[in-house]
Amino acid sequence: MSKSIRGAILPIVAGVVALAAAAILVIVFMVHPETKVAPPSQAMQRAEDRQAGGLSPEAMASLRDIIQAQGLNCPAVTDGTLQGQDRYGQVIKVSCDNELKFKVTMGARGGTYHIAPWE
Repeated sequence: MSKSIRGAILPIVAGVVALAAAAILVIVFMVHPETKVAPPSQAMQRAEDRQAGGLSPEAMASLRDIIQAQGLNCPAVTDGTLQGQDRYGQVIKVSCDNELKFKVTMGARGGTYHIAPWE
């Protein structure tokens, strides 16, 4: 009779232990805010933005300087979107805060830029 009692008690004990472990996990991850996943850092967010086609603030400032060096009116860059490659190099669609849009092509050799109105 003692073997049959032990055989019946072991599954019950295992079930209770499993339920207790599940309850502990729920308490740790749902109740305690310090264990929640933190939002992405600014660096991670910038990396995601660049992958989605956006440019960093530093790149936008550089584009503004390049456009202004050509004598064109662009007080500040509000958006820059990578458009891919053409036969001259990397193409970026640049929007300025004065509603003007420019096509900036960065040469494949680096250091050369071609700026034209976006059409």
